[in-house]
Amino acid sequence: MFIGLRDIKRFTIAATNGDIGVSKDFLFDDSTWAVRYMFVDTHKWLPMGEKVLISPISLQTIDHEQETVHVALSTQQVKDSPSIDKHKPVSRAYEALFFKYFGYGYYWTGQGVWGEYAYPTQLARCELPSMEDLVGMEDSSIDDNHLRSIDELQGYEVNAKHTIFGHVYDLILDTENWLVPLVVIDTHNLFPGGKKRIIASKHIHSIDWPQHMVTTELSADEIKQCPKYEPELLNQKRYLEKVRHQLALN
Repeated sequence: MFIGLRDIKRFTIAATNGDIGVSKDFLFDDSTWAVRYMFVDTHKWLPMGEKVLISPISLQTIDHEQETVHVALSTQQVKDSPSIDKHKPVSRAYEALFFKYFGYGYYWTGQGVWGEYAYPTQLARCELPSMEDLVGMEDSSIDDNHLRSIDELQGYEVNAKHTIFGHVYDLILDTENWLVPLVVIDTHNLFPGGKKRIIASKHIHSIDWPQHMVTTELSADEIKQCPKYEPELLNQKRYLEKVRHQLALN
């Protein structure tokens, strides 16, 4: 299923024995466009609640109608998980602690986006890394990962071959593999009648975080010819075929 991350940001996160909180942001890997974590505010649900990270490895289902993400975790597991407030920014050392706590396999020890697997949920059932794999992990630095806030990225200007052509409006998540194949560009503030257009994340050449700018290999004219963003059609076969054809995603 495809869904805009703007939508999931308001979804309730439901554990196996009760609600945990509300999704507030996501951390994604800006080198692979994989969404690694949901950033969840637990304040209203858990005593002394704070913001926690939840990995899509724990995902069960996403109920779009009920605006709920169901995860295979108990409220106590989430409550006792390593505190993100004490480990900012998120380093590889924190990730190692987080994964060890939940008993997940490491996504960074394999060749693929999710290690040796195609889907994040498969890491919940694999064997834990050996002691040899863990040597030196505690001393790893933040430079070992590329985790960034999607909330921060939304609103960045889009540089289309030296022409500022809109801004990042949303990222479209594939809930099967938790990758972001599509990026929504809002052009309405640049010219009359401007529309929201979809481009492929593979067309993003670079992200300049200090300058708040995304650079694409597409020209302004090419973006104008990209598919119009129609969120209500995101999971309709005919619309997706059109998007794939126009963006050469096959």
